[in-house]
Parts: sequence; C-alpha cells; structure tokens
Amino acid sequence: MLASLAAAVVLLVSFVLIEMRTSDPLLPMRVLADRNRSGAYLIMLCISTAMFGMFFFLTLFTQTVLGYSAVRSGLAYLPFAAGIVTAAALASRLITRIGARPLILAGATAATGGMFWFSRLTEHAGYPGQLLGPMLVTSFGLGLLFVPLSLVALHNVAEQDAGVAASLLNTGQQVGGAIGLAALGTIAWTTVADSLRNARAAIAAGHQPPASPAQLASHALATGFARGFLAATGIALVALLVALAAIRVRRQDLTGVRPAPEQGTASQPAPAALRLREDRAALAAAVRPCRHCWAPVAG
Repeated sequence: MLASLAAAVVLLVSFVLIEMRTSDPLLPMRVLADRNRSGAYLIMLCISTAMFGMFFFLTLFTQTVLGYSAVRSGLAYLPFAAGIVTAAALASRLITRIGARPLILAGATAATGGMFWFSRLTEHAGYPGQLLGPMLVTSFGLGLLFVPLSLVALHNVAEQDAGVAASLLNTGQQVGGAIGLAALGTIAWTTVADSLRNARAAIAAGHQPPASPAQLASHALATGFARGFLAATGIALVALLVALAAIRVRRQDLTGVRPAPEQGTASQPAPAALRLREDRAALAAAVRPCRHCWAPVAG
C-alpha cells in the first residue's frame, strides 16, 4: 500500500511538472491560482470520498445486516434523494441573498454531523430511528453544498479556461469516489475481520457467550461499517476546515452585483465576458447536484 501511495505521489508531481513546461497544457496552473476555486475542488474531493463510502456501506448494511431486499433498499434511499433535491432548490434561492460561504459551511457541517450519526449504527438498528434521521441530515447538507460549489468553481475564470474549471469539479467527484471506496472499504473490512477474530477468541476463552455464525457476522459487519462511517466523518470534517480557510468569495461576486461607485466616478457596464461567465455560473447551478447521489436510487 505504501508503494502504491508513493508511486501515486511521484506520478502526480510528474504531471504537474510536465504541465508547467508545456506550451498548451491540459491543466493550466492558473486555474488553480484562485484560492476559492481550489478550495471548491478540495471540498468536492473530500465530500465525494466520504459520500461514496457512505453509499457503499449503507447498501451492504441494509441488505446483509437488516435483511432488506434490493427493492426495499432502493426505496429506503428515496428520502435521501428528496433531501438533496429540496436542499439544492433552497440553496439556489439563498445563494443570491447570503452568498456561497454560509451555504458551504452549513452544508459541510450538516454532512459531517450526518456521517457521525451514521457511525452510531449497530446490528440492532431500525430504519426510522438510526437510518432515516442521519440520511435526511446528510442529504440536506450535500444539497446545500453542490450548488454553491458549482458557482465558486466557475467564479472569475478566464474564458479559455471555463471548460477546464468546470471539468475539475467533476474530476473531484470521480477521484473522490475511487479513493473513498478503496480507503474506507479497507478500513471497514479490516475492522470486520478483527471483530470476527476477537469474538471467536473471546468465545473460545469463555469470556463471551456462544453465538451463531449469523450473529457474529452481523455484529462484525455493523462494527466495521460504523468504523468506516467514522473515517468518513473525519474526511467530511476536513472539507469543513477547507471551507473555513479557503472560501472567501463574496455574494456580490457570484450574483454580478457590484458595489455602488464612489461619488464622482461613472458607473461602467459589465463587460460581455463577465456577463457570459455569470450566465454560465447560473447554468451550472441548475445542473443535477451529483451523479453519485442518484446511483443508489437508480440501482
């Protein structure tokens, strides 16, 4: 694992060096020069990492531990989709009133809290008490996040870099999903194996009453998934800290509203390029929040 991580770091550094020396780079480094835009990319990367692991664990938990069928598991996800749609619509209305930073902070906080709530799952969990609540909190937080992140990613971007700036946000989703499945899955399944080994050793030593293989498996899976959710909570917390440190874009910058000119200074109309960027930002806000959020429902 350490060798793979080292190889990944070497390849990433090599990519950056090649792009810096290329006359027509695939990823111009100037796109990442804006702290707000880079912060939006990092937030999306962290949130996608935590979110993809959440979907993976919840699907396995409902079907293997709670015994839900595939159809029932899909229906159980419907409140999650409703929470994202509702929060995204609310964020679209609030973005022009309060700006992107409050929405991103509120969304990251809610997502972190929902992930932590999920980490309290046990094999005796019920849907209304331990699944529906954190599902609604997490989905509402994600819905608040996606709209302002799309706007911040395209804020003040040069005309020739608009495509790259938009695609990097989608790249953060895809890369974050891959990292989440690999890292959080490793944590969860390692915990499952350790829990099974410790339980069998405790039963053999007489420190724990005998249990059926199904009971041991359910307890081990719930313990491993709870540990995975706890790791996802930490990743979502990193997204919140990045938002606190990096996101400084003002409400006027996203809505196209400019401060009133000083006395004696003529007001200048917005350039055509600026109006085009604003139209593109508004269009980005209407795009569906995240393809990963709909994958469990569609499945």
